[in-house]
Amino acid sequence: MAEQNVITSMLDDLSNEQPIFTALCIGQNLEQYGKNQSIQWHYFNVSEFLNLPFNRRYDLGFVLFNTAEMMNISDQDKSQLLVKLRDLMAKRIVVVSRLQDEKLLRALGFTQLVDKTTHGCDFALWQFNILTYKHVPDWLNAKFWANPENWNKFRW
Repeated sequence: MAEQNVITSMLDDLSNEQPIFTALCIGQNLEQYGKNQSIQWHYFNVSEFLNLPFNRRYDLGFVLFNTAEMMNISDQDKSQLLVKLRDLMAKRIVVVSRLQDEKLLRALGFTQLVDKTTHGCDFALWQFNILTYKHVPDWLNAKFWANPENWNKFRW
């Protein structure tokens, strides 16, 4: 029951940031948690997902690496799954993993949501959001690039 409350409140928070209409889950079917928010869920196991052709982009990808189904997959399959999900299939990703997956998730650009030192469990929560992945630097604006109003005024 506590797990359901945590997932439901997390979905509420994520929906407040950006609306979620479609979501896919890997590792456990989470369709029951999104009924209140009217999220259309699609569940895949690892082999189905890795063979899935790209035909749509989902608002949210939810991966649970700490389930019995996912305990036996290799690090290479985890990496392929996350890269395909990140690059093609989902705008935003939430990953529930074990602490040993930290190096892989950091290498793929995920940020940690739950600090692993605040609890004694083998559990970590990660996210990837393409909109907040890289902050735009100050120098990347029209002021420092080719400005048509300065053409023929200065010699570059």
